[in-house]
Amino acid sequence: MIMHRGPNRASFMWGSSTHNTRIERLWVEVGVQFARRWRAFFTRLGDLHRLDRKNPHHIWLLHRLFLGDVNDDCRAFRAQWNAHPVSGRGASDQSPADLRFMGQLNNGVYADPVDKLHPETIERYYGVEGPVRIRRPGHTGAGHPEDEDESEEYLNNAVAEDLAHNIRHPPVKVARHSNPFHSAEIEAGFFGALAEIVRCGILPNGYGVVQDEWEDATYPVMEAINPGTRGREIIVELPRDIWLPRAILFAQGLDTMHRSLAFQPIRVGDNVAPGYESSGSSQDDID
Repeated sequence: MIMHRGPNRASFMWGSSTHNTRIERLWVEVGVQFARRWRAFFTRLGDLHRLDRKNPHHIWLLHRLFLGDVNDDCRAFRAQWNAHPVSGRGASDQSPADLRFMGQLNNGVYADPVDKLHPETIERYYGVEGPVRIRRPGHTGAGHPEDEDESEEYLNNAVAEDLAHNIRHPPVKVARHSNPFHSAEIEAGFFGALAEIVRCGILPNGYGVVQDEWEDATYPVMEAINPGTRGREIIVELPRDIWLPRAILFAQGLDTMHRSLAFQPIRVGDNVAPGYESSGSSQDDID
């Protein structure tokens, strides 16, 4: 961001803020409106329903089962946010959607010259050829040889050195995910079997979704998460009618995946989870 937009223009927010900016309030609302519930749900899957966050096959299953729902919540929040009134100078309690409409009405609609082009066509033919060369302020490159390559490297290193003191934590490690199935046919068989299990309402034992496995025979509706580094817990409500069916779906998917992998030929280097026995409990057994 600094390399593209330049320094000292608030392109990137460093450290703790004391200004309560609009983008900070937006991220608070993202958490309150839906993101915290998903985090609490994934925490519960790890605590009660045998999710292993370090297993790339489990992360792959989460993506396939719930990424669409997460994106739906994102889109619903976006629609709500774009319709809420904004205070402050120049806003006049108009919504972001209103401000955009009035901007288009007063200034016209921007016509993107590459709007209907395929992304690969744009990448190949549109713009300059080769990597963008970034030069120091006040340097145009006039009189420099074509094979000069020290400018970009120098500027990258200089920016990194100047801003290093702002980095106060290591980067977040993103969990790996990988498809556990060797072929599209086996994967299709897995999803076909899962669809039939869901249709029949079969609940696998040992995954915390059978009523006999719940404390006091009651499925919990509250989950504690720690959203920051201060050790302060937040209690998040997970309504049973929304989140229990999702927990059941994950348990059904995980059990089916284990069974499918148990019958899949093992190749050298594979780390295949063992199959698990499960009874024919039915979702109808839950009160």
